[in-house]
Amino acid sequence: MPTSPKIYHGNSTPLPDKELAALIDAHPKPSSISHYSYGTAGFRYEASLLPCVFVRMGIFTALRSASLGGEEVGAMITASHNPEPDNGMKLADSHGGMLDAEWEKHAVSLANAPTSKQALELIHTLSDYATGHHRSTIVDGKLPKMVVHIGWDTRSHSPPLAALVIRAARAMGATVIDHGEVSTPMLHHFVMHANGHLLPSIIPQRCNESGYYEIMAMSYAALLRTGAVSGGKRLPSTSNLVIDGACGIGALKIDKFLRIFAKLRAEGCTVGLPRLHTVNFPGDGPLNENCGAEFVQKQQLPPKLYTESAGDVSKQYMTSFDGDADRVVFHYEDGTGKFHLLDGDKIAVLVSSFIQEELRCIDAEGKAVKCGVVQTAYANGSSTLYLKNVVKTNVVIAKTGVKFVHAAAHHHFDVGVYFEANGHGTVLFGPKFYDFIAAADARLRGTPRHNRANIALRRLRILPALVNQSVGDAMSDMMLVDAILFLRGWDLSTWSKLYSDMPSKQAKVKVVDRTVISTNDNETAATAPEALQTALQSAMDAMASQESSGNGPKPRCFVRPSGTEDAVRVYAEANSQKGADSLASEAMVLIHKLCGGVGAPPQPLITNRL
Repeated sequence: MPTSPKIYHGNSTPLPDKELAALIDAHPKPSSISHYSYGTAGFRYEASLLPCVFVRMGIFTALRSASLGGEEVGAMITASHNPEPDNGMKLADSHGGMLDAEWEKHAVSLANAPTSKQALELIHTLSDYATGHHRSTIVDGKLPKMVVHIGWDTRSHSPPLAALVIRAARAMGATVIDHGEVSTPMLHHFVMHANGHLLPSIIPQRCNESGYYEIMAMSYAALLRTGAVSGGKRLPSTSNLVIDGACGIGALKIDKFLRIFAKLRAEGCTVGLPRLHTVNFPGDGPLNENCGAEFVQKQQLPPKLYTESAGDVSKQYMTSFDGDADRVVFHYEDGTGKFHLLDGDKIAVLVSSFIQEELRCIDAEGKAVKCGVVQTAYANGSSTLYLKNVVKTNVVIAKTGVKFVHAAAHHHFDVGVYFEANGHGTVLFGPKFYDFIAAADARLRGTPRHNRANIALRRLRILPALVNQSVGDAMSDMMLVDAILFLRGWDLSTWSKLYSDMPSKQAKVKVVDRTVISTNDNETAATAPEALQTALQSAMDAMASQESSGNGPKPRCFVRPSGTEDAVRVYAEANSQKGADSLASEAMVLIHKLCGGVGAPPQPLITNRL
């Protein structure tokens, strides 16, 4: 059974400045680090470089909770899909999602404060902000209530790093809830559910590990049961689901679901459950190495199966998590042994088409709830065309990074679906969706159980509990996809054939200074250097004429500065792999010439666009 979290009760009274300074000074900033950067999901570096950041972020998370009047926040110690030697921290705000953008700036400032004296000045500024906004809740000059949730992944250096965060948060007088070894989406779930006043009433409040399994497993089983009256079918090719756990935390947590499913089966409460077979547990092989969602999606290869008992597993129905279980992709081998990948683009198409189909069973004109999909420039052009022309949904392109696509889904849609190609994604349900469900429930109450609109209502009512709306969740997304396939009577082959991906090529070019290149808001076009986009467009136009794509997606290419190194990233796609490779090569040469490339120009030199 899941273990209960360890709770350290705080009194909202920070240690004296002298003791806080000593704690900070005991973990100085390494000389090899000039500046700690906060990426799309937090800090991430080689583990030995992180104690300085983790002490300061323990203090910071306590202050963030105080600034919200005691709403609970979280810190997850993980480096996600990175190799074992790396580690990092993802911060969860009180709604369960990522840290507020303005407070992200404060986190970076505190992490990079040159001395403990300067760090204390920032701490006092944030403390004053918290007390100034919540004076009515303060007793005897203390800070407002502070509650911080902590979790960590399976890396060997995660527990000692977590201990630093706990110690620092407690030094501020915060109550710390230590959940131990959990996945990233579990930690985000705990935070979201701990702040029950922010949780929609349709979602049962479950703010611990056993509750996480319960709400998800029960919702999954309930969604499958709706197939009993609508022709749901478990095909032989989807009867055994093999889960590649990337030798990380996800593999351990799947076993907890198996116990609940076994109980549901014994009680006769299941319809259509597949048999789950987990491979690549922690210790079976190196974390994320030649396995897991990052490897499978980027290399477009099947994962290495480290688990000794994995030799005989079926490869007809497989899924891969990443190291902290917030990404998932599906894949299979056909009868000829050919590998097929179903990435985040394919998941977005499946999920959005399912939700819109169910909504239209209740609202035929599709006007009551605005649905849409958020993609990034990396989304395959074929998926975008399919969403617009076949699913007939709205598509918005956002800047690369989960914090940007999550915000766009929330801003633009009542039901917003986003899945990056790497498999990270979720579905967000807004207030108009919940109002729609309440109105439909009142209107359809008493109608026959097999009425299609009634079935659609039951399915839609289940989704907000099954889907982890705080962040991408490999386990939640896996169950949602499997349920949709069951309800439609599909296997991975049928799903894969919805559309064919355009061949693509990704590359990068090292430059002296990545800041010389800038892009528009969603990174689909370069705005500087001035000549770059003109030359890229000329190359795309020439490829379009050469390949003659007709009504299909056109060849395209975009470039963007890396967020972590002095390099420019390149993405190209065309109607043939040769065309995509050629377009990417031409873009690399243009970047090298116009953006201060390092070393010899990329080969082959095929450009004449300047």
